[in-house]
Formats: sequence, structure tokens, C-alpha cells
Amino acid sequence: GQFPRSDAKDIDFALDAAHRAADAWGKTSAQHRANLLLQVADRIEANLEYLAVAESWDNGKPIRETLNADLPLAVDHFRYFAGCLRAQEGSTAEIDETTVAYHFHEPLGVVGQIIPWNFPLLMAAWKLAPALAAGNCVVLKPAEQTPLSITLLLEIIGDLFPAGVLNVVQGFGKEAGEALATSKRIAKIAFTGSTPVGRHIMACAAENIIPCTVE
Repeated sequence: GQFPRSDAKDIDFALDAAHRAADAWGKTSAQHRANLLLQVADRIEANLEYLAVAESWDNGKPIRETLNADLPLAVDHFRYFAGCLRAQEGSTAEIDETTVAYHFHEPLGVVGQIIPWNFPLLMAAWKLAPALAAGNCVVLKPAEQTPLSITLLLEIIGDLFPAGVLNVVQGFGKEAGEALATSKRIAKIAFTGSTPVGRHIMACAAENIIPCTVE
């Protein structure tokens, strides 16, 4: 198959869509987002063999591994964060007899995610589930070596989310990944990959004064 070789312009298009959706998505109820994550898990489970075979074709690992480990763990991850979301509550604390502090949970807004080739769907689940649960919109770039399985996943679950909430941009690291990592329009960047690139991602985040998660 053929996949687009996206660049900085395509990243900006995806960020446009994410920013258009961010305000409304961030205001959805925890119950609603939790139910959507459960539906994602159900759809992955209903297409387990289909996605497992695609994952094996995509990166070459044995089907027994994708079928018995990667995909079931991805399902569990979405269900786990659906449960976390329902259990998470705001809190209050008394400062003194006339002062009370309130603790509210608010999304960051639009976040960037870059996933590796060795666990395309599982690493996507690890990053997508908590970000979506928290009410963030996502622009995700898969590894250029493994574009297939995440594309098929989006065909299966994409209709569950409002337009712009979940965006996947295919492309090479230096063309699309660099544009995402250096963008001043994201509130956080998450990356799994090599140490040199991780070091660069951290430098980009520091330059823009945003949090980052790197592995």
C-alpha cells in the first residue's frame, strides 16, 4: 500500500483541526469520555485478529505475540483509563477558617505524540488512552516504518470521536516529526524511540517551555 509523505504543512492542518475541536472536547463529561474509551476497547477486541495480523505484517513480529500480547494489552489500557477517569474526582482542602482551596482537573488542550515501530498499536494505546481520557486533542505521528496498523485502527475507531479530536499524520521524522516536536501550538509532546531523538525532543520541549514525556 501507499501512505502519504506528510510534512510541516500537513502537521499544521492537523493542528488546525485539533485546536478547532479542543474547547468542546475538553468540556465533555468524564462519563462521556470514559464510555468512548470503553467503546474503543470493544472495537479493538472485536477486530483483534484483523489488527494483530496487520501489526505482524507491519513490523514483522510473530502473530502469536501481537494476538496474545500487544492487542490484548492495548484493549486493557483503554479500559484501565476509562476506569481511572470515573474514579478521578476534584477535591477541596481547608486552608484556614475563611479559605478553601479547590482542585479542578483541566485538559492541556492539544498534545503531540510520536510512536515507535516496534509496538505501533500498543504504544499508540499507551499514549492515546490517557490523553483522550483527560480531554485533550491529539496529533499523533507513527513511525514511518510502520504506517499500516494505526491507519486500520483509525478506520475502526475514528467515527467514535468528534472531528479533530484524534488526528494521525504519516511521514518521516525529519519532515513531519520535527514539525510536530518543534510546534508552538502543542501543550505537551510524548515520544518513544531512540535516545538521540529523545534528547532532541526534550530540547524542543524546553525551548517551547512545555512538558514532555520521553522513553
